[in-house]
Amino acid sequence: MTNPLQVISIILVIRCQNKFLLVQRSEKDDIFPGFWQNMGGKIEVGETVESAISREMMEEVGLEFESIPIFLHSYSWKKDEASPTKLGLIFLVNLKNKIDDYQINLCDELEKFGWFDLSEAKNLKTIGPQSPTGTLGQLNQV
Repeated sequence: MTNPLQVISIILVIRCQNKFLLVQRSEKDDIFPGFWQNMGGKIEVGETVESAISREMMEEVGLEFESIPIFLHSYSWKKDEASPTKLGLIFLVNLKNKIDDYQINLCDELEKFGWFDLSEAKNLKTIGPQSPTGTLGQLNQV
């Protein structure tokens, strides 16, 4: 019998001055070690989408969102039949100031960050480079 539980995650495409803020996962991570990605995480039980976006931005990079996040796309997938269905909600967060105005404070799970335009991001080791829901696919939806 399959597990009916659904895990909901948010993915945050953060843009400022036509560049995207990407973060690199720790080389010690069990999943996608050293890969570059957008920020995000699971929505906790009882949490709204807006509060999850705010919490994840603060936890992962120490930023607050300044404008209403824009919903871009959703996707779902299962690792295998015994795993819960995972629903991903992708949002665009536009930052209003200049890149240099933002102090990025990475959480312990992340090694590096950078501001990249789409052509620069294509040269990074990203999650699912050919997938419409991978890191580059998420950037392409903007």
